Order: sequence, then structure tokens, then C-alpha cells
Amino acid sequence: MIECGDGKLIAATHFGREGKPTVIISAATGAQRSYYGRFAQSLVEQGFQVVTFDYRGIGDSTTKMNDPSASMTNWGELDLTAVIDWVAKNGNNPQIFLVGHSVGGQIFPLARNKSLVRAAYFIASQTASRYYWTGPQKLSVMLLWNLILPTTTTLTGKLPNWAYGGKYDLPKGVAIEWATWGRHKNGVLQDDNNRLRAFKEVNIPLRFISIADDKLLAPKDAVEQLYHQYGSLNKEHHHWYPSDFGKRKIGHFGFFRKENSEMWDDVHLWLKRYV
Repeated sequence: MIECGDGKLIAATHFGREGKPTVIISAATGAQRSYYGRFAQSLVEQGFQVVTFDYRGIGDSTTKMNDPSASMTNWGELDLTAVIDWVAKNGNNPQIFLVGHSVGGQIFPLARNKSLVRAAYFIASQTASRYYWTGPQKLSVMLLWNLILPTTTTLTGKLPNWAYGGKYDLPKGVAIEWATWGRHKNGVLQDDNNRLRAFKEVNIPLRFISIADDKLLAPKDAVEQLYHQYGSLNKEHHHWYPSDFGKRKIGHFGFFRKENSEMWDDVHLWLKRYV
């Protein structure tokens, strides 16, 4: 358990041996750290140590569904900050890297100590803004932000997993903030100059991956928009098709599944450039 700046405890798992460069895995919305276990072990086999963690309100980082501290902003400002601090103090190696999945790419710049991270690799990380969806998928996200989410959180005090297609219920504060980002043209940035500055301050190597059949949760245009919001001049965006790997589908979560482990080599090789 790692203690955050506000006293909240979040659950984490450490893989590998101290002294190696460390990769922090920042999960997707509603995903538990256990989902990334096999991927984490593959990084250990490549010479890294790894830390996975559950955001507050998710998995073993339990909190009340109406806990006002449970928000996406606090996932970055408090939870990710605490994990980076823990790694810096306990990893016995100054080299820290980040692999972010989905919302992990949106909240990274909110971490107060993000400057300790040497490079970041983002899979299906996107702006939440509805302006970057098209076709029937755009209608789906508009219904989520404007009807389904407000209704379910009002009636139940949380966002039930069935309402957004996830595996776990989301705390009310997380869900409401997610919808706020989704309805705004600037997504996570809103019209906040401090947040804009936080994104522009990121000047480390970045690699963004979008997946062609991930049209509902992280379409290419939404990933590209988040890519442009980062200030780094050393960044790249690659759009993958399932057929590139002889697959019929990958989707939003498929990258981390064991049957797609050949894709992990791209992460291994890219991170090693910066060790």
C-alpha cells in the first residue's frame, strides 16, 4: 500500500529486482492492476522492474463510491504522484519510465513529479472530447456523457459497469469528471491555463499507439488530439491495424492480452532506447 499526499492508501504490486530501471504502468479507467500482470512480467524479463497500481476507488484501492477525493484529476495529481515518489525512493535506480493505457495518457501530465519520468509509451490514450468521434460511435459517446452517465450516477451514486461497458463500477466523482472532459472541446485540458502548462512542460520522448478497430473508446482522431496536446518535440504516433499482426481484432484492451504478446516487443525495444 502506497500513501498519497492526502493520506489515502492505494494498492500496488512490484515486479522484478531493485536496481533495474523501473516502468510504472498507469491503467485504463476501471481496469485493475492485475490485468497488466503478464505484460509487467515480460518487462521484467527484458531487464526492468515494474510497478502496477490501482487508482483510488478501483480494485484494492477501495473507497466509498461517493468519496469526494475519487476523481480522475486526483488519479494523476495524487495517486500517480505518490507512485512515482515511491519508485524514486525505493527503486535504487534513477531511471523511471511510464506505460500508460487509455486515461493513463490523459492524467500523466497532472503528476506533480512527472519530470522524474524519462520517457512514456501510451497505448490507446485519447482525449475524452466527443468532438473527435465520428459516425455511430459519436452518438454512443454523446449518449454516455449527456444521458446515461448523469442518470445512473444520480440514481445509484456511481457509474455501474454495464453503463460504460467496463468490468467495475466507477465512483461518482470519477464518472462526473470523465463526462465533463468528454463534453468539452479540450477534454482534460478544459480551459485551465495551469493544465495547459502542465501538458506543455512534458518534453520527454513519447510514443502513442492507436488501434484501427478501437473506434468506440479510442479512435485515431482522439488519440491524435491528445498527442498534439503534449508539448514534447520528441513524440510519435503510430496507427496499428490488427492485420499487421495477423489478427482479426485487437480493440481497446487487446494489446495487454497474452495472445497478443508479440506486440509487446515494440514497447521493450522502444524503452531500451532511453535506458
